[in-house]
Amino acid sequence: MKTTARFSGSLLWIGLVAPLLLSACGTVAPIAVNAPRGFDGHSEAWAAGQRQAGSGLFTDESFDLGPYRVVEVRRDLASSQSSLSLGPLSWGKTADGFSFQLQGPQERVQGRCERREGETRLPVWGNQIPLQASFGLKCDCQGPQTHAQLELASASSWQIEDAWLPERVQLRVNGQSLTGRPFDLMGDTSEDGRAFVGFRFDSAGGPAAAVGLFSPGQVWLHDNLPASQRAAVSCALAGLLLHAGS
Repeated sequence: MKTTARFSGSLLWIGLVAPLLLSACGTVAPIAVNAPRGFDGHSEAWAAGQRQAGSGLFTDESFDLGPYRVVEVRRDLASSQSSLSLGPLSWGKTADGFSFQLQGPQERVQGRCERREGETRLPVWGNQIPLQASFGLKCDCQGPQTHAQLELASASSWQIEDAWLPERVQLRVNGQSLTGRPFDLMGDTSEDGRAFVGFRFDSAGGPAAAVGLFSPGQVWLHDNLPASQRAAVSCALAGLLLHAGS
């Protein structure tokens, strides 16, 4: 018996639907997602284009994102795993990641994402009962003059195993923090996280950027977001799309 942390589970229902939406040529069929509140009419919106279904060693995971193209996606060939047992309890940790590059008209941004999962289990009558689970995703994007970091984290226990909402969603651009919140199919902020389809990021001055996770993926860059930060932010959001499609 195995469980995953909240954010991993939150993508499960998206993953179940995605295989039914593939076209005959293997590209990802689009799903309409409303823009988050405050973004419609005040942002650039780009759907991921020319994106193939699936991921892995023999899959070309490159795709277009507005004026940018995500290329050179390289996933770690093997994940790092460790485990420890003490009495009846056992702890397990898994870590893996991938690198990629965002190519734009005027600059290139190098991206790297790392995923970590942990789990504490207790054997009961031959079954491994999960007591606690944790999940973390960090994407780091470095451009010539701009640095962006995206971080998602959650921790769950058996009492709240079905809670899907990440506890921390944050995007930092050149040291400035943007607060992340999930939104639903209608573009409204999702309070319980059970039906969220993406994340929006807001600065002290208002909306900044957003990403829709439904295939093939979509990005919104608000007019408030400075032009100098757009490539690095797009890179970080592209990293999240690559993780969601893995």
